[in-house]
Amino acid sequence: MPIRSFKSFINDRLGLHFGPDADERLSSILASRMSATAAGSIEAYLQSAAADPVELGRLTGLLTVNETYFYREPAHLKLLVERLVPARMAQAAKGNPIRILSLGCSTGEEPYSIAIALRERYGELSEHLFRITAGDVDDAALERARAAVYGPFAFRALPAELRDRWFSRVDGTHRRVDGTIRRQVDFVSWNLAAPTYPTAIPGQDIIFFRNVSIYFDPATRKAVMTRLRDLLKPGGHLIVGTSETLANDFGLMRLRDLDGVFLFDKTPVEPTPGRASRGFVARSGTAVTTPASARDLRAGSTRPASTDRGDPGAIDPRPDTAGPIVPSGTPADPERYAQAMTSARSERFEEALRHLAPLCDRKEAAPEHLALQAHLLLERGDTAGAEAAARRVLTQDPWSSDALLLLGRCARLRGDTLGAINALRRVVYDTPSCWRAHYQLAETYRQRGETGAAEREYRIVLRQLQNETLAMQRAGALPSLLSVKDLRFLCETRLARLADAAA
Repeated sequence: MPIRSFKSFINDRLGLHFGPDADERLSSILASRMSATAAGSIEAYLQSAAADPVELGRLTGLLTVNETYFYREPAHLKLLVERLVPARMAQAAKGNPIRILSLGCSTGEEPYSIAIALRERYGELSEHLFRITAGDVDDAALERARAAVYGPFAFRALPAELRDRWFSRVDGTHRRVDGTIRRQVDFVSWNLAAPTYPTAIPGQDIIFFRNVSIYFDPATRKAVMTRLRDLLKPGGHLIVGTSETLANDFGLMRLRDLDGVFLFDKTPVEPTPGRASRGFVARSGTAVTTPASARDLRAGSTRPASTDRGDPGAIDPRPDTAGPIVPSGTPADPERYAQAMTSARSERFEEALRHLAPLCDRKEAAPEHLALQAHLLLERGDTAGAEAAARRVLTQDPWSSDALLLLGRCARLRGDTLGAINALRRVVYDTPSCWRAHYQLAETYRQRGETGAAEREYRIVLRQLQNETLAMQRAGALPSLLSVKDLRFLCETRLARLADAAA
């Protein structure tokens, strides 16, 4: 089949892997590039793309998601400036700058965020203490990164004071990164699947490899992780995206937890008798076996099956024999809603919101449409917009799990932990089998320092996730950044740390 040869080409040339659910999108991309290049056949197009780096770059830009923003996953930046860098400052004091590599940098928001965070902590010394290199396979994205001009969407998670301090206005809506920050970042064209990597790259202290491996199959991920490990200095660190941790744990490096953030260290992984060599190092130093990889949680359009009222902290012990319940309200435009969901699962949030806009602008918008809109707005950092959309859902369905979960997340982001608990307890009262609500409750109780309540909720989640198939059926319609295996791992880790703290 034509799409099969196209998928084989992009896997061989770029290391990118796409499943059957992407066939329609890939066919559209292939048709558009064949038309743009006047290729007479698929074979002719693939030959020209292989020989033309410019066309290969254009193709790459269409295949990958370049939607990013400043200070994405800020916990990683906090870990960098407060824990990782201070531990390596001695070498910088001897004239050997700390080398930081940002891979899959796209249009530059990540490496510039790193530079800003370091500049905030170390001031003018940053230019001498650190050397930041950023690489991406998309040359068009790299050109935008070097230009360093960004629209308002890129600043949705950046504190206003940092935006005003490190960006100058270009026009009414765009800003440019300050020259002192731009000078700290070198951009290079980098194909992670290429036989050779750019020269002068080995000897890195810290590598950021976030939200890139989602495009790779397990064999490619392992090969890339092996090569990245070899780029690190002994004792160096590799940071992946929050939802990618387990999918990249091949036992090549030691997986650690520092201040609640998971990262890989280039230190020997010593097998523990009776356990697999792959392990997580908890604060106490005890190895906890982790799965070799994480399967993407592909939530369907079902709602949690159980609607039994009862003890909010209890687990429904009965098997789910009724099967999933179809979402209330038949979408008026199922094709548009499906397009929005596909875009949302690929983190193309703006594209998803555009698909949803005509559906949600209706006076009687379907609850499923509004819930997805609220989810997307929250991912964009628009808490107020997310709350407004979620409350519209509740006017139609006062017990909507999706809407209440979103309101719980919004409340936590505002620091209103009691408000979050109230929303989440409504969910578990209505649907005791909703592990997503129990997990958010556990995190909220942990945030409040209520150890006993947090431990109880983490254990409920672990019990409810024992049957992965059933857990996925009860996941709800909204996309999830974490797989079932990731959540099990996080719950086990949190329980271990709470036990260590109580000892």
